[in-house]
Amino acid sequence: MIEVGVEYGTTPELSADRVRAQLDSLVRHEIFRSSKRSVAFLKFIVEQTLNGSADQIKERTIGVEVFGRDPSYDTNLDHIVRTAATELRKRLVTYYADEEHRFELRVALVPGSYIPRFALPSHGSHAAADRESEPDLSHLAASVQFGPVALRAAERPSRHTLRWPWLGGVAFAAAVIFVYGWLYRASPQDLFWKPVLDTPGPVLLAVGDHPNGPPTLPQAIDSGSSPTPIPSSDASETVPFADTVTIARVTGALQARNKQVLIRPGNTSSFSDLREGAVVLIGAFNNEWSLRLTRQLRYSLDLDPERHLIYIKDSKNPSSRSWSWATNQPREPLVGVNSPRMRDYALISRIRDAGTGHVVVVIGGLYTYGTLAAGEFLSDPGLMQEVGRAVNLRKTNQNLQIVLETTVTDGIPGPPSVLTVAAE
Repeated sequence: MIEVGVEYGTTPELSADRVRAQLDSLVRHEIFRSSKRSVAFLKFIVEQTLNGSADQIKERTIGVEVFGRDPSYDTNLDHIVRTAATELRKRLVTYYADEEHRFELRVALVPGSYIPRFALPSHGSHAAADRESEPDLSHLAASVQFGPVALRAAERPSRHTLRWPWLGGVAFAAAVIFVYGWLYRASPQDLFWKPVLDTPGPVLLAVGDHPNGPPTLPQAIDSGSSPTPIPSSDASETVPFADTVTIARVTGALQARNKQVLIRPGNTSSFSDLREGAVVLIGAFNNEWSLRLTRQLRYSLDLDPERHLIYIKDSKNPSSRSWSWATNQPREPLVGVNSPRMRDYALISRIRDAGTGHVVVVIGGLYTYGTLAAGEFLSDPGLMQEVGRAVNLRKTNQNLQIVLETTVTDGIPGPPSVLTVAAE
């Protein structure tokens, strides 16, 4: 029998063999097979508890023993354990929500800790209490009464008498799911970042580092191909102000959602780095990866050397230069009462890239003003709502592209406006 104590949610009727048998059923199920991280996490905390070491199940211990972190790692900066625990809780809830598993031994995490709780099927209703972030919906059950779930064979009523209570339980579960979904509707920002957040590991944020001049086209051009522009040859250790602000906004959005961010210059980020996990690219024509990874999409970054233009190309209207920036105009903005207003444009792309195998987000303006506007856009709930009305953001497997415009006055970009949204 398990000797842990009621504070860990066990009962005297549970044996270690029975718990291990249930653990084996869990990790073999498809809900867990797709996540090595959840399997390793669950196995560790269960075995620690069965071995009488539940009091040693701490965030740092899990980080070191399960995820290979250095014993001195900073848990305030590295959220791997908290993120993995949230994922594990969701998988457990999903598993036990299936009617097929209603009579199985229950495994859950004690709220506020990483210690597992084991309960007989008759205590299965306690599983809902382990979803720390969910609202208390117990008042919805005031008019619904349930008897013990696990019945001995001799006590079980006939299938006919079970039919209506079973339907009542289904109706109750549907009501709970509906109310929970209504109270906790994901915002457009959450849906935009969801594929990035769902990718295990930290996010690589690769910043453009070629700020000195417009790109060029390669010398040898095949007649039937559209060449990818090449950033200026001189890399820089400095980052333009607009890119810095956008970096801060993106990093803040991801860290607020408990996602670790690694920031590196674009020229030191290899293809192998991009294959490690989700990637966010800051910058357009000053970031080689932005130019390369958007090349096959409907909207891409292109160069018209004869007209001295960089522009956002629409593959369905390739001759258009509506969204362009002249590369031969003065780099310092004209200011004053009679100074002309300029327009800059930005392209935001969220890609399921086949080459890297992960989601990539590209954020960049034709010039520095567009990049600044793109960063502002990603933190504007109203504009993100507009995108949500144009496409279904819940379809996270599709490629999403957003073209923005900003009017520049006295060297200051105005609020971004959405020109078009495309999802494929």
